[in-house]
Amino acid sequence: MKQYLLIDIGGTFIKYSLADEQARKISGGKVPTPLTNMDDLLAVIKGFAAPLQGQFVGCAISMPGRIDTKHGIAHTGGVLSSFMWEQPFAAQMEELLGVPVTIANDGKCAAAAEGWTGALAGVENGLVLVLGTGIGGGILLNGKVLMGAHAAAGEVSGLVTDVARMEPDDFNLTRVEKFAEAPLWAGLASATGLILEYARQKHLPTGSPMPTGEEIFAAYNAGEPEAQKALKIFARRVAVGILSLQHVLDVEKVAIGGGISKQPLLLESLRSAYDGLYASRAGQAYMEGLPRCQIVPCAFSSEANQVGVAAAYFEAMQKKC
Repeated sequence: MKQYLLIDIGGTFIKYSLADEQARKISGGKVPTPLTNMDDLLAVIKGFAAPLQGQFVGCAISMPGRIDTKHGIAHTGGVLSSFMWEQPFAAQMEELLGVPVTIANDGKCAAAAEGWTGALAGVENGLVLVLGTGIGGGILLNGKVLMGAHAAAGEVSGLVTDVARMEPDDFNLTRVEKFAEAPLWAGLASATGLILEYARQKHLPTGSPMPTGEEIFAAYNAGEPEAQKALKIFARRVAVGILSLQHVLDVEKVAIGGGISKQPLLLESLRSAYDGLYASRAGQAYMEGLPRCQIVPCAFSSEANQVGVAAAYFEAMQKKC
């Protein structure tokens, strides 16, 4: 049985697994993602791949950014963009691992996985949103993952949420010290956004340890008012973005992924907030004519990227034959 190394590079962790030809996980683990430079990233990958050497015949990598799978180029790298810029990353990884390597955008991988055998199976037009450090997005259009003219379709993290902040002539997005402070959807509606909103509600001092998503949901279930308010605000922010995307895409279903999507309470809150947007605007013509989409959990949850990039790898290898 042939085995493959599947790697999902996220903004917080790198998840990896050995898998078979059906992308079924055999073993795996995770390590913190270095956001410093390329050498550190390659060293971390080599660290967990070296003990597995000889056990896999190929490697598939899911990662953030504008990724050209066909040519193996990472034009940008999302949270890795301080050093992941116009990098021949597939070739660099092939040199490191000694096996064929395919790279693909994480949001598109999630959409491929969910459209293959997951929550969007049989859906012609759908959307996957992976709520993590940022927001990964993947669009199914007429049954196929939409790449876009420049491999940038689905980069929903960059949706502008505060036009007024960007109006001054001297506004420069690169001067924003933290991406979560930028006037973009990623800073508000990602798992990071939920954590920061909870910290605001709790008036946590700057520099203090941040809670995890699991801790926030536990606090909510314990009846803590700050956790309940933070989740309500967060769900509304996600729902507003979904409503905006629905105006453009008109999808049947939106599948929510990422670690926090395992919390049933999250989906309940999102659906309630989404329904509330319609109820508050009842009778307005532009809302009456907009079809609703279903909000569902990703079938693969936080494993969607690895399943999807496996499919991308096999497709790429077939084209080379």
